[in-house]
Amino acid sequence: MTQRRALSDMLVDVADGVLGMRVPDGLRATSMEVALPVEIEIAKTNDGPEFRAELLRFITRTSFDIAPSRMIVRWAEGVAP
Repeated sequence: MTQRRALSDMLVDVADGVLGMRVPDGLRATSMEVALPVEIEIAKTNDGPEFRAELLRFITRTSFDIAPSRMIVRWAEGVAP
């Protein structure tokens, strides 16, 4: 069974997967938005609480399973405030 990991690690893996795709020459993405079905938890660590998330582990769900959360993430090129 897959363990949930730090939210930041999951988001980096998602972004790396998309940015690693082959694209035609001359095409450059300046923004990206993804809607992710995620399982979320807050875990206690030595450094304090940590927000953890993971993409869905199972495709099929039963009525006993908690409904997954949905997270929309947008990355865009530009200057940070």
